[in-house]
Amino acid sequence: MLEIEILFEDADLAVINKPSGITVNDASTNRGETIQQWWNSYSINQTIPQASSEWHSLIPPNFSLEYGTPEEIFSQRGGIVHRLDKDTSGALLLAKNPGSLVDLLAQFKERLVGKTYQALVHGRLGVQRAELNYPTMRSSRERQKMFVHPDGRPSVTVYEVVAEYQDPTQPTELLSMVECLPKTGRMHQIRVHFAHIRHPLVSDRLYAGRNRYKQDITWCPRHFLHASSIEFTHPRTKQVARVEAPLFDDLRKSLDLLQKYKS
Repeated sequence: MLEIEILFEDADLAVINKPSGITVNDASTNRGETIQQWWNSYSINQTIPQASSEWHSLIPPNFSLEYGTPEEIFSQRGGIVHRLDKDTSGALLLAKNPGSLVDLLAQFKERLVGKTYQALVHGRLGVQRAELNYPTMRSSRERQKMFVHPDGRPSVTVYEVVAEYQDPTQPTELLSMVECLPKTGRMHQIRVHFAHIRHPLVSDRLYAGRNRYKQDITWCPRHFLHASSIEFTHPRTKQVARVEAPLFDDLRKSLDLLQKYKS
């Protein structure tokens, strides 16, 4: 069974610190255990605290049966509220019962959930804080990749530069640590947006380019993207909850290798 750090848990939901290298949802093409499998096993075997049986009151008043009953949706999704890329780590929200699941799904649909990411990108950004508003779509030639296209789905990322470092493989080049607040939740959104403006993420195998990627992985073992916090309204208490997820050791060690740039 996977070893997963639980950052917050009660009778209705949990927030975990998802490790990299693990797929969230079950699929026939997956190899190895997924977060969905782990969560199903954990929910069955856990001794603290059991999912509440009084979940019907959590269903939003405007809930539609368009995609099935809450029970059917919960069975299909296995309590998975949203996803993170396989190699992206950080805060992941999970539901324990059908009522909390459909409430949280509605919050995501209405863009009421706040997610913050830490990303380390190549170069110095010309603007310290900006909105990247570029529609994205899946590539027809490389199905695992996304790209910016006018006919794509709306994709919006707000970023702010929080620090600059010297690139350890090219001392004359800079790296920028950015805090990202995605306003939409498209596949690979942050990675695609920064690659599009020619500031790809460090160690991004898909979007950084072959030569740059080979240099990056000598000191950073995976793409530097971490979901550092998530903020949502609790389905039962209606109180705003914010849960923070610390960096994993691999990214922390990579960051410790860098020298802060002083202009």
